[in-house]
Amino acid sequence: MATKPRIELRRPRLLAVLAVSIAAITTATAGAQPGPATGNAERGEELFTAIYKCYACHGFDAQTGQRRLVPMNYAEEGFITFVQNSPLPQMPAYADVSARDLADIYAYIRSLPADAPDVEDLPLLRAIREETRKALAD
Repeated sequence: MATKPRIELRRPRLLAVLAVSIAAITTATAGAQPGPATGNAERGEELFTAIYKCYACHGFDAQTGQRRLVPMNYAEEGFITFVQNSPLPQMPAYADVSARDLADIYAYIRSLPADAPDVEDLPLLRAIREETRKALAD
């Protein structure tokens, strides 16, 4: 019985994290297709993996980590602004990273094929998203 209150306290926190993640996915996929990338994808791969170690949170394929980046549906300028001024608590703002470096990382992410299935194709994730939406509506 002593663990039950702890579990109940964690569930709202988990739902909040899921809500932010789902909102980010929905926002990223809701817009029009972004224009072409202007950066250097080869240099971006090195920046993503070796320099800034983005893979630690986003996975080596940018779609298996905490936040899926592929397919990248943000425009390049929006991506750069977001990374430099991240409002998400689980992602620090990288204000000191140059726009050139971020354009290269963006080009690399845009060069990656989308291998992971869409959220709509995964019944469990669909159910979690719906439960989260209902919890937030209450």
